[in-house]
Amino acid sequence: MERRKDLSTQEAILIKPDSVEALQNDAKKIIAGEKEKNRQRRFFLPFKYADFRNLFISFGTVCLNKRCQNNKFVIDENNEPVIQQLYFYATHNSSFDGDLTKGILLQGKYGCGKTILFETYSMLHNHIVTKFNLNHPLLLFVKSVELQELIRKQSVKMFVRRPMIIDEFGRESKTIQDYGNVIRPISELLSLRSDLGTLTHGTSNFTLQTLSSEYFYGRMIGDRLKMMFNFITLPGESRRV
Repeated sequence: MERRKDLSTQEAILIKPDSVEALQNDAKKIIAGEKEKNRQRRFFLPFKYADFRNLFISFGTVCLNKRCQNNKFVIDENNEPVIQQLYFYATHNSSFDGDLTKGILLQGKYGCGKTILFETYSMLHNHIVTKFNLNHPLLLFVKSVELQELIRKQSVKMFVRRPMIIDEFGRESKTIQDYGNVIRPISELLSLRSDLGTLTHGTSNFTLQTLSSEYFYGRMIGDRLKMMFNFITLPGESRRV
């Protein structure tokens, strides 16, 4: 009887006119709905590049002063191409050299200015959201070592859905002891965020090849990193004096 019931169900679908086309249309509607949900999760800046550039200088200077550095943030031939890419990304401009649905991982040598760029970007983003009381989440800017300790104390679930920038990605210990158990907090977090498509940015001194090595996150997480990030290199030597 069950076999006959299954056949009747199949027959009911097959004899319905345009059943495949109807199912295809359903799939298109679901895809459009998911794209709209993803779009609403993102906050797009409404500025022209000249305004964004000037704001970046101002908020970059704020970041430097918070570090007790009495300097003005400088845009030069090394960092301006990256700042332009951040602008294209933040305004959802098709001139962005990558995939606008992924996050950005800034790579480069020690001291070349990766951290200050993303610290400025997050400060500007968060200030706008707060000042105008916008219904968008703030960007959590956190160093990987600090994030690992927060996960150990609070649980990885606290950090799965929030948009964040992980600074100095890859510098943390890859495993830690937690009540006698060996755990991999950052690897677990990356895996969960990848599954959910949570927006993740980061900075790192290491290449994708290095991050994918067994000494770091391994090939499985390395493969997920390719799904999560656009890899942008910031050129130049250390700016520290």
